[in-house]
Amino acid sequence: MDQSDIEEETTFGKQFISASDLAEYSYCSTQWYMDKMGYPRDARTNSRMVTGRQMHQELDVRTRNSRSLLRLGSTLLVVSILLMILLALI
Repeated sequence: MDQSDIEEETTFGKQFISASDLAEYSYCSTQWYMDKMGYPRDARTNSRMVTGRQMHQELDVRTRNSRSLLRLGSTLLVVSILLMILLALI
């Protein structure tokens, strides 16, 4: 059995998903699907993709901000509870 036989044996009939495929899918599953199915990209599709990217970026910013506010709120809650305990002991 030579190298070409091994390569045919390990890849015949199987589809492999690369790490970049996973990254593209996690970013936008619809875009990944359309690329894999061979849908052509026209000007309208490209403009919608740009709009989609902008929406994803805005959502990311909002998510990061809400996480920061949640952490701040949790910290303030703990500090206020500690202050109430301290005041109750005085």
